[in-house]
Amino acid sequence: MIRPDRAHLTLLAAVTSVALLLLSGLGFAVYFAVADDPTTPTTARLVDSLPTGGASLRDEIAAAPMLAVSAADATGGTPALGPLPTIDIPLVDQIGAEGIPTGYPQTPEGAVGQLGEILVSVLSSMDLGHAQRVQQSWFEDPTSSTDSAGSSGSWPVLGLIQSFLTAGKMPDGLQPGAALTVIPSAGQVKGSDDDGWHVACVLVEITYTYRDQARLAYGHCERMTWQEDRWVIADGTHPVPAPSTWPGTELALEAGWLTWRDA
Repeated sequence: MIRPDRAHLTLLAAVTSVALLLLSGLGFAVYFAVADDPTTPTTARLVDSLPTGGASLRDEIAAAPMLAVSAADATGGTPALGPLPTIDIPLVDQIGAEGIPTGYPQTPEGAVGQLGEILVSVLSSMDLGHAQRVQQSWFEDPTSSTDSAGSSGSWPVLGLIQSFLTAGKMPDGLQPGAALTVIPSAGQVKGSDDDGWHVACVLVEITYTYRDQARLAYGHCERMTWQEDRWVIADGTHPVPAPSTWPGTELALEAGWLTWRDA
């Protein structure tokens, strides 16, 4: 049994509720674990204010709090007024390990784009075997993956998938006839340490259809590092959970999300 870190216990409990409610056709509400600083409007200002000394810069960036949000914020909210800021994600035409598109350039936007492809692949399938193979292929060192409590081998995405399948009594995967789509809607770079390391964050829109249809937004951050000729998920404790806000809302804008745009 995969044991998630303390920061993601609320996330896993929420996914359990999601699966049960979806199966009953009642729709769902989600509360994703977030950090405890509701006053921080953007990640850029947050990272600028990081303390110096003590833990390494990379650990400080990963651990810095992000905007606190509520359960309902993952499924809707007040639309933002005016044009939304965007992040231009490069297009790629290569296929890498486990069928995941690759070829993103060594830029912050490239790191965000690659993380988006990884999340789409593992969350769309909701298959633990596939997710574990992705971890083996797309981590800097899969054997040294640690969570924020220092436990070896824990990847929050694995725990999320496991919790969903367990709650829905789906040991063999999604129910026949069920459909799940995952689309990157927004992204941001929480912080950087030179051009080969970033904490990249992606906000995906998940739509699950089985008897009924339900949607939610899920924000996720990873340390990303440039390894040889591609971005991979870097070693180190997992970043704090990103705010799961519905794309295009005032709160998503306040959380620092930039609307995803294919360059």
